[in-house]
Amino acid sequence: MELLFCSPLFLGIILLNMEFDAAEHVFAYLQQYESMQLDDLLFSLMFILPLYLLIFAWRRKREIEMLVSQAGTDSLTGILNRRRAVEILTNEVRRSHRSDSPLALIVFDIDHFKLINDTYGHPAGDRVLQQLIRSISQYVRSYDYLARIGGEEFMIIVTETDGSVATNIADRLRLQVETESFGLDRAVTASFGVSQLRKGESYSDLMHRTDERLYWAKNEGRNRVVGPSAGRS
Repeated sequence: MELLFCSPLFLGIILLNMEFDAAEHVFAYLQQYESMQLDDLLFSLMFILPLYLLIFAWRRKREIEMLVSQAGTDSLTGILNRRRAVEILTNEVRRSHRSDSPLALIVFDIDHFKLINDTYGHPAGDRVLQQLIRSISQYVRSYDYLARIGGEEFMIIVTETDGSVATNIADRLRLQVETESFGLDRAVTASFGVSQLRKGESYSDLMHRTDERLYWAKNEGRNRVVGPSAGRS
């Protein structure tokens, strides 16, 4: 970036020199000040160089912050991506075991999303995903974490909450999706699986169990929530 910025400046200096013999004028001017001490020049450099380095460091800091933000964010929906969500879930599982506090997980996806893409096109499918996140984000608590973990699959890490409360949250979200107008000539619905962290359980076991419940919800007719009270493993 600095090279692109400086190139026009260098070109301008060359053109000015060709047009006005600038180099000869500068040389003649410097000859008038042969007595100028070297320490004056060094003093000037000591002032300008730190200023340039400060600006350079500030710009690099902004670029790094942007890259870090993008690395943990889904580009389409603006929420957490799978990599960042797994990191957070791993830490929350450890914290839950240490403090003996409840932790729940909600996994959900859009029913028949492939049919939406095939019927209305992928741009329409992308708009459905974006609107769905805007719609449900207002109902996700500030201390929970919403992430996109697959094409049309999402996850909510529900902190300090047991499975029964998380199931109620999931059902409210399901109803919100069902009643939302997405501008299509068909309803859009979602299926949810909910699990509560068990004693000694790893994050991967928790995710696997929650995925199973999502599968049961879809297998039992979709547009429903299957949680810990389902009477299964």
